[in-house]
Parts: sequence; C-alpha cells; structure tokens
Amino acid sequence: MAFKWIIERSEIIKGAITFGVFDTIAAIILGEFSWLRLFGMTLIGGSIYAIEIPSFFAWIENKSKSMSQSGGKWFKTLMTVAYFNPLWIARHMCFIYLLNQQSISWDVLGAAWQSFVYGMPVSVVINYLIQNQVPIKHRFLVSSLFSGCMAIFYAVSAVIFK
Repeated sequence: MAFKWIIERSEIIKGAITFGVFDTIAAIILGEFSWLRLFGMTLIGGSIYAIEIPSFFAWIENKSKSMSQSGGKWFKTLMTVAYFNPLWIARHMCFIYLLNQQSISWDVLGAAWQSFVYGMPVSVVINYLIQNQVPIKHRFLVSSLFSGCMAIFYAVSAVIFK
C-alpha cells in the first residue's frame, strides 16, 4: 500500500483545537501571546498537522502489520520518534517565529536538536504507549495532546536554547 493522505473533518478539528490551545498556553507562559499566533497555529494544526500526522500513523500501522508483535510495536515507536525529529521541531519553531514576526536564523536548528535530545526519554515512552495502546481512530487526538504538551516544551525551548 502506498502512502495515502488522510483528510477527515474530525482530524482537522482536533488538530486546530489542540495545537491552537496548547501553543497559546506556551505563548502566554512566555509572554508572547498574539492573535496572529493563535489563529496561525490553529490553522497550521488544522491543516498541515491534521493531514500529515494521521496519514503517517496509518502508514506505519500498515507497515507494522507483517512484523512480529514485539517488532511491530518498536517499529511504530521508533518511526514516530524519527518522524518528530529535529527538522520537524525546527519547522514548528519557524512557524512560531514567523507568527511572532521574528527573524529566523540557523540557530533554530541547534534549539530544535536540543529540544529533541532533552525530550527523547519522555517521547519514546509516550509514543510507545500511543502507538501500541491507543486505537488508530484516536491516535491523532492523543498524539496531538502529547504534541501540544511538547509544543509548550518546544516554544519554551526556542527561547531557552536559542
């Protein structure tokens, strides 16, 4: 089966709400709240993230079906951790900088790498549970909630590790 894009209204709503709300929490913590950022991250969560993340989860679920139970579980976990890699984090940070109308430099890659490394222990455990305990139908929502928490971490990391 080829990679297939999944676009469902429920995923759009989940992505918009979770990424909009959690990034707003991060923005408030950092004293960076703006309506542009709130609407921008809501739009990004309900479009880019709502399309790519569920599609990727469906793809890895399909790929893992022919593997042993243990191998499939670890494949899904490691693929998810690899998906949310420093470049994904850097892109997320760039969205934040653009919405805050801040300039972007190559330093974002260093901040993203540090965020990835420091978040790794928690990310592996939580993604293992999400990929192997949560039904595929609810995986994007649960992952979005975790990603929302991580978005707070990434937003704070963008300031701390800059």
